[in-house]
Order: sequence, then C-alpha cells, then structure tokens
Amino acid sequence: MLSTDSTATAADQPRGMTVDFVVEKLRQGIMEGRFVPGQRLIARDLTDDIGISRGPLREAFRRLAAEGLVDLIPNRGATIRRLSRKQIRDLFRIRETLEGLAARLAAERIDEADHRRLFTEVWEQVRPTGRELPWRVFIERNRLYHRTIVAIGGNDQLMDLIQQLQLPLVMLQIGQAMPMENAEFSHQDHIHVAEAILAGDPDRAEAAMRTHLRRSHDWIVTLPDSAFRPD
Repeated sequence: MLSTDSTATAADQPRGMTVDFVVEKLRQGIMEGRFVPGQRLIARDLTDDIGISRGPLREAFRRLAAEGLVDLIPNRGATIRRLSRKQIRDLFRIRETLEGLAARLAAERIDEADHRRLFTEVWEQVRPTGRELPWRVFIERNRLYHRTIVAIGGNDQLMDLIQQLQLPLVMLQIGQAMPMENAEFSHQDHIHVAEAILAGDPDRAEAAMRTHLRRSHDWIVTLPDSAFRPD
C-alpha cells in the first residue's frame, strides 16, 4: 500500500488540501505501478494507510475518475482503470498522429533555447545499452523519452491532449505482456526518432515516430484477451 510521510499526513491539513494530498498520493501510486490496472482500491486500507476519513477519500476517487485513472463501479467502489482491446487500439491510433506532430515540432525547435542540451541529456539516460531492463524501468524510461519530445515541441495544447490519453496507465497495463524482442524493436525505433530530431529533420522525425507507434499498435493486436478488459 502507500506509506505516509513521518512529518506530515493528510489529517494535518484542511479538508480541501486533504483531498489534494490524497489525489496526489493515489495518482503517484498509480503512475509508479504500486497499483495495477483492474485493482480494486479498498477504502478501509487506504484510510488507515494515509490517515484520513472516508469523505476526502471519496472525493479523491471522484477526481481520479474524472481524470480517467480510476473507474467508479456501483457497489464495488473504485478500481484502477483497465482498458479494452479496442480502447487501447484506438488510443494508439490517436497517439500516432499526436506524437508524430510532437516529433516534427521537436525537430523544428531542436536548436532553439537549450533544447539540444536537454534532449541530449535525456537521450543519454534512456538510450539502449543492450542490457535487458525490468519492465517498469523500461516503461519509465519510455515515458521520459516521449514526454521530453513533446515538451521540446513547445505546443501546450498538444501536450494537454497527449496527457489526457493517460498513456502511462496504458503502458502499465500492457507492459507486462511485452516480449523482449518488442522492447528491442522499441529501442531501435527510439534511435531513429532521436537521430532525426538531432539532425533537425522534421519530415524524418515525424515519419520515424509514426512508424514506431504503428509498430506498437500492430504488436498490441496480437496480445491475448487476458491483457485487456472485456469489451
């Protein structure tokens, strides 16, 4: 479950701040994989762990549901959102278009401000080394790489649209089913995208990103039904 800070808990804060505190705690737990898609959130355990009453927790659940991170199910409470095969396929088709544009913008702006330095530093952290990575490490590095490309592109509306897709949650759901050969394909695709961005070639960057995400989409359709919520 979640651990609380020794110096401050939600109970130490006014109600409005308490709800914000709980939302952030749960959101962080979801994004870091401490909760998994389809897992039921047990109110009694969470109130004990975080040190809050049921009221702020219910409000936190409602906010997370509005963000698309949890589903509120009558008579069952809150569960971490788990998507169907069709929902994930649809998201990746959208992602291909949005992140293709993000890669184009990043290549166009790579020599503005300190973008080249920033991208190079991130690329040195996430570039493939030939070693097999735990899947959560792979997903976190993948997330950092894609977020950096979107940030360098400088289009705030595009960033908001991509964030609404809740892609880290999607990757947590399908990540455990990813064979290592697919991770290697992803690494090679990342190299092609990075080379195009660093070369300042918008056409090649967009094409490489689209190819990368189309490959991911094609892999997803081969997963067994157990990887998805029933349609």
